[in-house]
Amino acid sequence: MFSNIKLSIFLAIKTILRGDKGSLILTVLIMLVVFLNLLFVDAVFKGISVTMDNGKINYQYGEVIIEPQTGDKYIKNTNDIVDAIKDFYYVKSVTTHLRTVATLKNDKHNDGRDVAQFEAGVIGIDEAVENDSIDLKSHIIEGRYLESDDYGKALLGTDMAGGYGSSVFPDDLEGVRPGDTITAEYNNGVSRDYEIVGIYKTKNFDTDSKMVVLRDDLNSVLGTTNESSEIIVRLVNKNMSSQAMIDFAKLNLGQYDIDDWRGKLAFGQTINKSFDMIGSILRIIGSLVAGLVIFIIIFVDIVNRRKQIGILKAIGIPESAIMYSYVIRGMFYTILGVVFGFLLMNFGVIGFFKSHPIDFPMGDMVPVIKREALRMSVILFVIAGLIGSFIPAIKEVRKKILTLMR
Repeated sequence: MFSNIKLSIFLAIKTILRGDKGSLILTVLIMLVVFLNLLFVDAVFKGISVTMDNGKINYQYGEVIIEPQTGDKYIKNTNDIVDAIKDFYYVKSVTTHLRTVATLKNDKHNDGRDVAQFEAGVIGIDEAVENDSIDLKSHIIEGRYLESDDYGKALLGTDMAGGYGSSVFPDDLEGVRPGDTITAEYNNGVSRDYEIVGIYKTKNFDTDSKMVVLRDDLNSVLGTTNESSEIIVRLVNKNMSSQAMIDFAKLNLGQYDIDDWRGKLAFGQTINKSFDMIGSILRIIGSLVAGLVIFIIIFVDIVNRRKQIGILKAIGIPESAIMYSYVIRGMFYTILGVVFGFLLMNFGVIGFFKSHPIDFPMGDMVPVIKREALRMSVILFVIAGLIGSFIPAIKEVRKKILTLMR
């Protein structure tokens, strides 16, 4: 058995070395393209999932979020909680938000007749520490960021302001720009005018549909002092969120809801599972294509070498040695396609998209190679190559010598 394998390897090497180099290069190139396409589609799906998740984490929830329980309005003694949380080594930053809802009105011609309105969330922030956790400052696309004395001034997200491209909402304020003044009518009956000083765009539609004001400004509207609607905690590593939730629960915070990014991204996880399913289907289809390519290549080669196969059998070369030599050739093409396809994907395609990310509505997307998906792709590809080379080899080599010599 071992001698037959050695002989198969010898025959495969000699055939490859003496064969047409152009055909060899073309075959490997075809396998490379098939494997690259398989990896790319799966990496795009994973990249979209990562982009969506990062948008929610970076601009909405953080890695861990503390909120009032259902029925409660605010978190009490916010400063004491923040001070306690900051002591943990894995906490990078903490920010607090005061949230409410208002009907925003833009009287475009100041005549009370053509008024655009939008019911939106209003967020009160501490501008001095906000950008350590939720970085809006670097996403200002027009105007400027809030300053410490900007009472009666606000930032608007692009999905609410209007006029900054497509929006997920059917209505908006129809073109508010920095320097314009809008009116906010709060649910408690308070009405305030705000000068818009900046427009921001994070590509997270939940964040981009909000108005942002100073926390003290919103305190004066709601009559709050040391209360918060949410405490957002950013960690040095998002995978430490489970440990953070356990530690925070020991701080006598049982009256509040503590959740991490996994819990908040439950809907996104459902989408991710759908993407994984689609990726698996495409992976199987791509592997079938690879198997068919190898089948055709090996079959054509065997048909063109029938007389040579007949001669080899006539001089006593075992059928198994001849058959395995073609299987080895098929695996050689397959493995080269996998190796070069992975190298081109990892160092070429992904490197390009890191410099030129795809502009998706939910953020800048860079394809991501998922380790488990890569492993499954390689396994399926190799199996497909093995089957695709074995079937024509066993079918043709087992024919009688006289049949092969005709």
